[in-house]
Amino acid sequence: MAIQEILLDFLEEKKDIKGFINIIDMSADKEKSKTNQKKIVWIFWAFMAIAIFVILNQMGYSDGDDTYFYHYSTTMGFFEYLSWRYQTWVGRMAAEAIVYITFNLGLGFWRAADAVMMVLLPIGILRLGCKAAGYTGYIALLNEYQERVDVGTEQHNSGELNVWRNIWKSIRYPVLLASGYLLMSVMTLGYSAVWVNGSIFYTWTFTAGVWAMMPLADLVFDTGAFSNRQLIYAIPCSVIAAMSIEQMGAVLIAFEGLSILSLLIQKKRIPAVIWIQTAITFVAFVILFMAPGNEMRVASEITTWMPGYKELSVGKHLFMTIQWMLSSFANEGKAFFIAIWTAGFLLLMKSKKAKVYQILAVVFSVVALLPYAGISFFSEMGIGYIDIEQRLTELPTWQTMNIQNRIAFFWWIAAVLFTMVLLWKVTGHSVFISMVFLGGIASEAVLHFSPTIYASGARVYYLTDLMYLFIILWMVMHMDSEKKKNLFIAGVVVLGVANFLSQYSIMLLKL
Repeated sequence: MAIQEILLDFLEEKKDIKGFINIIDMSADKEKSKTNQKKIVWIFWAFMAIAIFVILNQMGYSDGDDTYFYHYSTTMGFFEYLSWRYQTWVGRMAAEAIVYITFNLGLGFWRAADAVMMVLLPIGILRLGCKAAGYTGYIALLNEYQERVDVGTEQHNSGELNVWRNIWKSIRYPVLLASGYLLMSVMTLGYSAVWVNGSIFYTWTFTAGVWAMMPLADLVFDTGAFSNRQLIYAIPCSVIAAMSIEQMGAVLIAFEGLSILSLLIQKKRIPAVIWIQTAITFVAFVILFMAPGNEMRVASEITTWMPGYKELSVGKHLFMTIQWMLSSFANEGKAFFIAIWTAGFLLLMKSKKAKVYQILAVVFSVVALLPYAGISFFSEMGIGYIDIEQRLTELPTWQTMNIQNRIAFFWWIAAVLFTMVLLWKVTGHSVFISMVFLGGIASEAVLHFSPTIYASGARVYYLTDLMYLFIILWMVMHMDSEKKKNLFIAGVVVLGVANFLSQYSIMLLKL
């Protein structure tokens, strides 16, 4: 008996040791899995940066603004150049300083820096999306997903298939954000990211604006990741965003103001560094508008691009702005609206009282797809004759629109209003998402005050596209099944590729 008891005790101890070793192995596997996820994500972003860099190596200075900026930035001193620009043309001192440095460092520097910025921009949007969902960042989101898998809420598949599924799960959101570039008009992307001067003023400064919002997002969405050290990069980014492009500065100040209001209501207390960041942003924005050159620039632009600007009545001016904005949604921005409507359809699939919303989402999506088949009945609003490179002497009016133009005009008014209602429904009455959508509209509406509303080109749609890309990300994160998320992201990639290829003739013309 004694021998049997000794053997049983030994076997029990061995079993306990084996169990303890298994627990250690499982923990090690989890940590290894998390490390691998990080590597996969960063490898994806690295490959994206390399691919962009290879493309940018085919690009050089343009014959217009790039040649102009190159000449003056390389023949004047740094402060001499900034003073000249501030006094005679524009108050965008942060972007102008970056322009000066970049043109003096040459195309090699610009290509590398632009590739990095074009990757940091979607990374920043992804981080903001994760913070809006309550996570400290994307890796935290992946870790939470992995924990759900570990407790058996999803079935594991062994072997090579499981490896590929884990890779896809790690990069699907980055793929979605990267596809945002393909959803854009090639002219928007070209003016804002591939043109040397345009990339600095738009991609680089918008990237700064996105990263300036990180500490505010951590506080508002209570991720627990807020730190005073975040202001080391957030404050410089705020200055760059506020003193570069008026659109980005206005959006950043609005976000900071709404964040402070939200924090006052929720917590009654705001860290001093946030007050400092907001004050610095506001001062930078004011300095931009106080530039003596602003008035001279507007006068010059009226003469050069729209001589009839000052004679516009309030009604005609408002109509012209609305027509231009609706045309941009119907043509340059249609892919983003299709993605929003499709995501809304998927989010409402389990709601028995949402059939009308789903039917309308399908109808508006199908109509928005028609231009890809060469049917412009619901997208042409009577401004197709405008050449943005020529002075506009004949301004668009309601009277010059034909019946088809007016049908398209009212159709897209209905489409925009429906989108607002749909977002209010699917987000559970989220004021935040509604403000982001309205912010996208407002970022274009500010061109109401500019005589270059047409001459500025498609780059003014860039910020709207980025804000709507954020909304799409938010909607995907709130889908109730992995299958819906995967199918939707795959669909967006297909839509992006189709959108890009449909503009092949435009690319050939410009290149």
